[in-house]
Amino acid sequence: MPTQKLTAFEQTVLAGLAEKAGLAAAVLEAWAELPAGSAQSARSLIDAAQLGVTEEGATQGLLERSASLGLIELTPAGYKLRNGAHERFPRLAFALHAVEHYRSSVHHDATVTQVVLTKPPRPSVLEQELSALGWRTAELEATEHAFHGMVRAARRRVVVMTPFFDSTGAAWLKELLSYVAPRVERTLILRSLEDNTRKDYPFGFDAISTWLKAQGVRVFNYSIPRRDGGRETFHAKAVLCDCGIAYLGSSNVTAASLEHSMEMGVVLQGRAATGVAEVIDAVLAASTPWD
Repeated sequence: MPTQKLTAFEQTVLAGLAEKAGLAAAVLEAWAELPAGSAQSARSLIDAAQLGVTEEGATQGLLERSASLGLIELTPAGYKLRNGAHERFPRLAFALHAVEHYRSSVHHDATVTQVVLTKPPRPSVLEQELSALGWRTAELEATEHAFHGMVRAARRRVVVMTPFFDSTGAAWLKELLSYVAPRVERTLILRSLEDNTRKDYPFGFDAISTWLKAQGVRVFNYSIPRRDGGRETFHAKAVLCDCGIAYLGSSNVTAASLEHSMEMGVVLQGRAATGVAEVIDAVLAASTPWD
């Protein structure tokens, strides 16, 4: 077991590789068993570490990051160690294992956040740029996958809050709610239901109003006239499951958001999700139930 204190350089490397601590530890451990002067690639290292081929892209990103930190260098033959790096690997691997253990088994954030993304249709320049970033975007989850996982896990309620809602969104909502377990309360919050001549009238409601009623989905209209001639309403987009997990982001329940545009948001768990739940409860109290 390594007992020597990490040097300032090793601490810098540790901080730089901590995002993928478990993978970095496995790669460094495997590399420590290989000849110090040998050239390595992402494929040779995942073979040495007995990792799956799905880790090759992340390992390549790890090598590039390690080179930028000065731990290794890229040569025509492949990646090679800088002077003294080989003897550092056991200490670094041990420390990285400790980071991974603390993160997965000891530390619990008050709020856990996951970035979720809806990509534009292929071919997409954005997707090409994201792919070029490799391992740094490997943990981005597709928005639709995130929603499905959220509603499947709900045990008490699912609330969808969207200011814009068209017929494509109506079909999408029916599919999403099909993943909700029986006896879980389902609620939809819209705006402008009181006036179907408004440009932002949610025509998706007309498309599935009969279905919503038959399924027992509660519908609320948050659109309140003001004395100054305006109205109180919302532009937020949210999905809430129970009081412990919530999505906040740019995605509307419309064809434009679901099929054409790049949309981004975050899935929150813990304290922040509880805050979202409190706001949505206040919105429901202020809104009008809609038959």
